[in-house]
Amino acid sequence: MSRIGDVVAAAQRGDRRARDEVARAYLPLVYNVIGRALGGHPDVEDVVQETMLLVIRDLPTLRRPQSVRAWVLAIAMRQVAAHRQRTANTAAHVAVVPDVPGPGNADFEELAILRLRLSGERRQVAEASRWLDDEDRAVLALWWQEAAGELSRAEVAGALETSVAYAAVRIQRMRGQLDRSRALVAALDSTPRCADLEGAIAMWDGRPSPLWRKRMDRHVRDCRICQGRSGGEVAVEHLLVGCALLPVPAALTAATTGGMTGAGTGSVSAVAGGLRRAGIAGVAATAVLAIAGGSYAYMASPAPAAQTAVSVAPSVTTAVSPSVSAAPSPSPSGIASPAHSKTTPRTTAETTAETAPASRWAGWPVPGPETRASYENLGDGTVRDTVTGLVWQREAAARTYTFAQAKAYCDELDGGGWHLPARVELSSIVDHSRSSPAIDTRAFPGTPPRFFWTSTPWAVTKTPLRAWIINFYEGLASNGAFQDGEFNVRCVRSVSGAGKPAYRIAGGQVTDPQTGLTWQRATSKEMTAAEATAYCEDLGLRLPTVRELSTTVDDSRVAPAITVKAFPDTLKKGWYWTSDEAAPEPGKRWALNYDDGYTNYRKIESGYARCVKR
Repeated sequence: MSRIGDVVAAAQRGDRRARDEVARAYLPLVYNVIGRALGGHPDVEDVVQETMLLVIRDLPTLRRPQSVRAWVLAIAMRQVAAHRQRTANTAAHVAVVPDVPGPGNADFEELAILRLRLSGERRQVAEASRWLDDEDRAVLALWWQEAAGELSRAEVAGALETSVAYAAVRIQRMRGQLDRSRALVAALDSTPRCADLEGAIAMWDGRPSPLWRKRMDRHVRDCRICQGRSGGEVAVEHLLVGCALLPVPAALTAATTGGMTGAGTGSVSAVAGGLRRAGIAGVAATAVLAIAGGSYAYMASPAPAAQTAVSVAPSVTTAVSPSVSAAPSPSPSGIASPAHSKTTPRTTAETTAETAPASRWAGWPVPGPETRASYENLGDGTVRDTVTGLVWQREAAARTYTFAQAKAYCDELDGGGWHLPARVELSSIVDHSRSSPAIDTRAFPGTPPRFFWTSTPWAVTKTPLRAWIINFYEGLASNGAFQDGEFNVRCVRSVSGAGKPAYRIAGGQVTDPQTGLTWQRATSKEMTAAEATAYCEDLGLRLPTVRELSTTVDDSRVAPAITVKAFPDTLKKGWYWTSDEAAPEPGKRWALNYDDGYTNYRKIESGYARCVKR
């Protein structure tokens, strides 16, 4: 039996610690699904509380511990339906809902937009979901987690208590409503608005409702101006890949945790009522456990890091003695023949260290402030990057492919020598100064602002297997793609870039002879992006770009995903600043996390510096 099954089996036998672990594991998912299904109703946290109490109480009745996640969500969906029935039957209660005080009164989608810092089309999807009917909202709540990589289609079907085939029908129906709602939101957000639309909504109170959705939808579908406000949007499933769970509100005390899990066989209504009388309904979503720091993960969801992160002091020395760092790295030079361009097998989470199969590394100079990106159209449907020497397809593939299909597509292209680009290769053509798409459109016309496959699998081999993708909407690198998913493809030709670089270490600096970059060996203390910029300038160095910092990532390992012999004090989990601002949100700064090398610019207030020079 797997670890999940072992924990559930122990909880079924009455093990208090195992019950706590089950509660900790599934509370974030339950909170997000119920919150989105109920659209931020003030009773969201009460419904979450009741669901978790039922989960703990009814665990002994679960016949297949391996199906616990679908079982938990089926309970959640039944509680959502029961709540809707209660509110529909109680007109007085419905009438006072908008005026109920407390944290539950906040709209769930608004919380998601604010706390997860959703922007652009992701924000549009969150706003469009407000216009869905109750049934479609429930389906969206589950499908959102499927698209984000947290649930399988079979688990969604289990939660809906239907077949996989009929779940697909319901999802397709919901998708149609969601797409129409996205067009509606685009029309409402346009500046200036269509004059006829302004007239049609003159009496609208600003709150989404089925009646106003139908009226606006009729106008938008028939209006040439409003239709022009939408079209060409990124598919919703691509936008939601890797989208984080909204953190659960502040937890209760450890004593309350014990009381909740210990009440597994008691009356749900009695325990829930007792908590409400104690005045804690506002944090009922976390009444099942106490968690510090607001960070959550649940069982069977592959975590980015294969090892447990350890506490690292915020201040680290900025240099190491020459006697320690004088010896060069014994790593090979990294020059490879075309035959070596194919991706090596993935390693297990327990062996993603120096003995892991070699990643593909940058064997060429990287565009940066001193050497701007430049491209030459070769006139045969290909483009040469005059800085890196890589030759690219000028236009992306006409359709999307799975991971295996994408590699086969590139391998079989006319002319030979083509392959699916590694993460570091595809990162080299991302232009973080642009968005939608984040690429030089003169060199690569028609590039969709969507996710593209890389040939780099995620170093953690827990199933389902994943691989790295890069979003050309803004340039985000994500390991959240299941290998059986379908994404866009652009192939590359190169004859170098495999094997670790022969780092030269001296005087507290690390030189990569392949890229021509010299790095600060040590990690700075924790600081803001502005402080990091000044810190590097004081050292006579500068902050790296995303493209430059990405060349230090070792894709064959995690926690930290870097050559530790060259960079021994790199944090296992910590954001490292770059000089690139986020085009979708000016003022935000891109950063890279050596947990496994993913990049982001949202929710990052402080980080570390690793300065560079060319």
